[in-house]
Amino acid sequence: MKRILLFPIYERSPAVIHLTVHVENGRRVYFTTANVRQIVLNPSIITLTVFFTLCQNEAFTKALLYSEVPTYYTWNTSRKSFERRKGGELIDGQI
Repeated sequence: MKRILLFPIYERSPAVIHLTVHVENGRRVYFTTANVRQIVLNPSIITLTVFFTLCQNEAFTKALLYSEVPTYYTWNTSRKSFERRKGGELIDGQI
């Protein structure tokens, strides 16, 4: 396991962007009468849910697969949003 973690992924060309995917039973959310409203009204913001929103708002994105999004968009971590690429460098998406 240690060898995998030491792999210099940042040196790869083209760059690799990890895309979050919901895996059934992969992330546990506990609903109680006290927190159910908060969890439903304020879900976690991850790349997959932002991709769904992007597809609703932009016609171009509707034709893309989730794994193709990093080719045309960059992920802004501080804003938790995808932003259209300005340069021409192609990037591979990795799920």
